[in-house]
Amino acid sequence: MSTVAKEWKPPGVDKVKTWIDDMRVWPNMMYGDIYNFLVESKAVDGEVRSSQTVSRTNEVFVLCNEDGSIVNGWCSCMAGQGHTCSHVGAVLWKIEHAVRNNLTGVACTDENAKWNRGTTRNVEPKPLLNIIFKKPKAGEDIMDSDEDNNIPGSRDTPIIKGTTASKSFTCKPFTKDIIQEDHGDHTALDSCGKCSNFVNKYISLTPAKVQELHMNTKGQSGSVLWKDARKIRLTASSASKVPIKETTDCSAFIREHLYPKFTGNKFTRYGNEQEPIAKKYLQSEGHNVIDHGMYVSLTENWLSASPDGIMNGDTILEVKCPFPIANKWNCLDELIANTKYDVEKNSEGIYVLKKKGSRAYFMQIQLTMFCTGLHKAKIFIWRSPDDNILIDIAFDEDYIQQLVRRLRTFYSNKMLNRIVDEIDNDRLVLSRIFRNFMK
Repeated sequence: MSTVAKEWKPPGVDKVKTWIDDMRVWPNMMYGDIYNFLVESKAVDGEVRSSQTVSRTNEVFVLCNEDGSIVNGWCSCMAGQGHTCSHVGAVLWKIEHAVRNNLTGVACTDENAKWNRGTTRNVEPKPLLNIIFKKPKAGEDIMDSDEDNNIPGSRDTPIIKGTTASKSFTCKPFTKDIIQEDHGDHTALDSCGKCSNFVNKYISLTPAKVQELHMNTKGQSGSVLWKDARKIRLTASSASKVPIKETTDCSAFIREHLYPKFTGNKFTRYGNEQEPIAKKYLQSEGHNVIDHGMYVSLTENWLSASPDGIMNGDTILEVKCPFPIANKWNCLDELIANTKYDVEKNSEGIYVLKKKGSRAYFMQIQLTMFCTGLHKAKIFIWRSPDDNILIDIAFDEDYIQQLVRRLRTFYSNKMLNRIVDEIDNDRLVLSRIFRNFMK
């Protein structure tokens, strides 16, 4: 009697019917996705001794979404069932390197040539690797050619003194240490020379460049350019987490901003599912809603916002889809009545947005109006076609001036130098797409 062990594969892999060997369809995986999966998602404690063999390769599977978020990983090695072995990490880092360096896109040379079609021979294009440019004679093996054997190397040829070739063999090694520039005082964006150079290179944008960034980031979270441009700035959605007191430790906020650990939950997933439905409802009611990309403030380039949409050409639209909780509320009136939501009724019975709500919707929308230059906004609270609220929000000039002043001080004094140091130490890596955009 013999027993054959059945190969085990992680759940979900058996549902994959087609495997494609093509970098162009690799997922948009970035540093934060790998950090969240390998470091923050679980802890594994154990001892693993490698066989140190090169004759056998391990089989690695990685399941992820198209946006790059990692679902699971597995490897056939001893530690593989812990889901975070070094082999899984190696695959993830290879994908991240390819995405960061823009190697997964489609180049013009990836497509077949379309010229000179329709000739009598109908010759089809082929990769150079498959084209033989020489017709061998009978009995001749073109792969064993020894034509290069008698070609002398560069060191065997006479070198004329004073030439570049001569200097390349006689030059002394460069031994001067590279000293990193120290930070100066951080009282303004240009008070520190090191940070000022970074601002000029990666933060400052002309009005034309601001518009170009906006047009190229309409996919928002699905855009690598959007992620990098957002990472080095304060944003309308993250501003509420900035410590108010200067003495408060800001390390946790900056770390979460640069390397976000939060990847979503049932509340955010519900909001992402319902937002397109809410927008379609507004369009059915006669409103024109258009999705937009990132807006960088023309006067404060370190500040940006990404609105849910622009309604009727001149109004910021922010859509909120609260997750229904059966034991606490069943309709929006009940949600607002418990006084914990950011919406309340004023003395005239009209729904208004709280200036100091726990979710900071007011701050987010005011900053979005500031960045876009549009001074009208609406927040749409969506539950269903029969249960929704559309609230007008006016621009508050005094509020925004005080807020921007505080945020500018925080960014220049506390945050900017941390961003520069993270990039200098290669912990924070900006993609080639972003660096090319900023040239």
